[in-house]
Amino acid sequence: MSKKRRRIPARHVQATPVVPLRTRYKILLPFGVVTLATVVATAIFFVISSSPKPSTVSKSPSSDSSLPAFSKLVLMSKEEIAKQDIALLNLRSAEGLPGSEKLNVRDTLHELDRWADRVRFETDRNFHQFAKKPGEFQNSEAYFRMLLLVTVLQQDYSVHYNVARVKDVDFTKSEDLFIHGMIGSKNGGTCVSMPVLYTAVARRLGYPAFLVNAKEHVFCRWDGRGERVNVEGTNKGMNTFEDMHYMSWPHPISQNEVERGIYLKSLSMSESFSLFLASRGHCLEDNDDCPNASVSYSLAVKHSPTNPNYRSFLRRLVKPKTIEDFPELVAEQEAIRRKIFDLPSVPVITLRQHTACPIHNLS
Repeated sequence: MSKKRRRIPARHVQATPVVPLRTRYKILLPFGVVTLATVVATAIFFVISSSPKPSTVSKSPSSDSSLPAFSKLVLMSKEEIAKQDIALLNLRSAEGLPGSEKLNVRDTLHELDRWADRVRFETDRNFHQFAKKPGEFQNSEAYFRMLLLVTVLQQDYSVHYNVARVKDVDFTKSEDLFIHGMIGSKNGGTCVSMPVLYTAVARRLGYPAFLVNAKEHVFCRWDGRGERVNVEGTNKGMNTFEDMHYMSWPHPISQNEVERGIYLKSLSMSESFSLFLASRGHCLEDNDDCPNASVSYSLAVKHSPTNPNYRSFLRRLVKPKTIEDFPELVAEQEAIRRKIFDLPSVPVITLRQHTACPIHNLS
């Protein structure tokens, strides 16, 4: 290990680049609860046939055989999902997508463990800076620890934002949406994947880190041990903003949406899994695989049933049947109509209501 003094970048306020999470809910179609339930059940069958906040340190299992497969993860209960590694959930959600052909989940998790060990070493080695001058770190140990984490990952492992996605939004490549695009790859990440990487490393260190949804944006949050720090690490270095910042950036959020838990809440593991499943759906949909995309969206609904965004994604692909979807029936009805109108006209008998019976006029 180098004994060179770690250069901790000063806080800056440059706006964080954003890859928007799909706003696929602008056009809402009628969709019943029964239909959604049917789709979710169908999705679970398809997956089977085709293949409280954590406080403990998350480490990857020792062998690939001990890692639950995607088909097992999607069937787990909320309590079972809570025990899983967030990095595993993310990587399993990327399997089978374009850009994941070389993905080895076990090796990627072990590399992530190694990165966490390096962050731990550098944090301990530089902790004296916080002890001597806490004011330079907002008098917050949580801020200092997350700043060291982001700094080490960026400086030592070249974790960076894929600048090509700032103006050219593209959901066809899994490397832009999942963490394998930053581990053993020069691709880089986006606001969908970089907060997941920071959260995964932080949890390996025992930090109370969680993902948080803003509108079309995701960030990492330290939420525990008496502190709450929002972490933005998509630029060089780290920014931190209060929740009020996200009420208007990158898109306005209503107070009602916050109170309903749609945005700005620390996500549970199950809710985080839904986020990954929705990203999987976006990738599949933009690669013209709408049947499998609808499966992913329905699984996102299963693990976060109260989030309306995932239902909106699903509605775009799974539309209710109309008469136009049955051309043979339409043709049969047209034949009957023509047959009826070709018959001789039938006199129309009109019933009139009289105010008095004629017999009443007899004298």
